[in-house]
Amino acid sequence: MPAVDQTVYEALARHLSLPLAELVRRQDEDLGALGLDSHGLMRVLLDVEKALQLPESLELADAALATPATLLAGVRAVAGPT
Repeated sequence: MPAVDQTVYEALARHLSLPLAELVRRQDEDLGALGLDSHGLMRVLLDVEKALQLPESLELADAALATPATLLAGVRAVAGPT
């Protein structure tokens, strides 16, 4: 798994209290339905920014905040697939 993917999924799994493998299986489910509220999403984004050492804050479109898969795609678009 590429580093960006690992970082995003680990941050989500930690904040959702889900095993990583389960989160990956449920990557197309709505983040709200998985239990992530706006505060949790903000913490996930901050964790990802810090872990990936991004030079600026992640500014993602609302569509990128729908599911784990769309969040990952949004982060990849900003950080690259490394």
